[in-house]
Amino acid sequence: MTSTTNVAAPEKNTTGSKAMIAIVLVTSLFFIWGLTMNLVNALNSPFGNYMELSSTESSLLQVAYYGAYFVMAIPAGIIAKRFGYKGGVISGLFLFAVGSFIVIPATSNASYGLFLFAMFVIALGAASLETNCNPYITKLGNEKGESFRLNMAQSFNGVGNIVGPLILAQILSQTIAPGKEGFDEAKTKFLSDTQHIYIVIGIVLVVVLLVFAFFKLPTPPGDEEEAESGASGDASFFGLLKRPYFALGVLAEFIFIGLQVAGMAMFSAYALKHWGPGVTAGLAATMLSILSLLFTIGRFVTTPLMAKFDPAKILGVYMTISAALMFVVFLGLGKISVIAFLVAYLFISIGYPTIFSLTLKGIKGSAAKTGSSALVMSIVGAALIPLLLGVIQDAAGIEIALLVTVPGFLYLAWYAFWGSKIGLKEA
Repeated sequence: MTSTTNVAAPEKNTTGSKAMIAIVLVTSLFFIWGLTMNLVNALNSPFGNYMELSSTESSLLQVAYYGAYFVMAIPAGIIAKRFGYKGGVISGLFLFAVGSFIVIPATSNASYGLFLFAMFVIALGAASLETNCNPYITKLGNEKGESFRLNMAQSFNGVGNIVGPLILAQILSQTIAPGKEGFDEAKTKFLSDTQHIYIVIGIVLVVVLLVFAFFKLPTPPGDEEEAESGASGDASFFGLLKRPYFALGVLAEFIFIGLQVAGMAMFSAYALKHWGPGVTAGLAATMLSILSLLFTIGRFVTTPLMAKFDPAKILGVYMTISAALMFVVFLGLGKISVIAFLVAYLFISIGYPTIFSLTLKGIKGSAAKTGSSALVMSIVGAALIPLLLGVIQDAAGIEIALLVTVPGFLYLAWYAFWGSKIGLKEA
């Protein structure tokens, strides 16, 4: 067969070397968007300093990034339905690369507005990748291994989360405040180094895009059945809402991602308040790195267990433990509560991919693409819930704000044990 650019007709082999290569290639994308997502978070403070931004202006980096997820989720799902998962991946890589190269004029001209636009375009690409890669990995194989495959792939997303800030740490020396001697030189170096990071990312993405363009991705079994029968059933969002476990799962994902991001955003301030004498901003930042490391370890350690035990039950136990640990955090018991905060992320770790796979259980073909779009849109919880907890923190204190996370984690435990099964047998 001659080479073709028709992305709507991937191969049907879902076992063996073809499937394994596809899983490796797609998993590499989880690492890439994990790296860039946390790189954006790490850039927040130095960019705010060197561009002399207010806290509100600096926070627009997160608004631009996570807002793009909400904007792109549905278009990415439409692209996947029309051109297959491969088409969605290629369009995502293209947008990702374009956004990376827009960083060049943004940093050359020290334009914060253009940099925000670059981050928005990068996130459009990342959202397209997430909308397509999550269900692709989930559905490429037998149904029993869905949570295992997605958690394994998402583990590499966690590795990327650690690597992004580490890369930035290698190029950032001590931050020089505006008005201090050497500020202009430090600002120029920071912008130049940031530009070089994204140039490398852009070049890597172009290479990866070419690999995907010429590799024939195997088709998940559900897509094969749909193509052979010529019928997709009701694959609309409202059709999926008729399945209670799906609707409850989208809500669970919205709550989970909001709690995860809010906790990470509030940790340093909490540690500075409760660790005790001798605590510094540097120590708090180091502990935040430990928190991210525990988060990643949690995924790697737990993923093999999902091949032996029910992922829903594991999730339920983990979310219950997370709720208990966050209650200890609320109590403000000094170092004990800070350590409880850290340990909580060991158990929080598996939430996103496990909820994702449970929500899509029994959903195949076009319906899986629609469901994935809805789940990726739920990432807007990362913008809304931290904002809500920030308001509570300003009004009643950080401890009360963190207490609000407890019922959130208990809902996630309920979904894992019971909610994820409501309507599943009838679906």
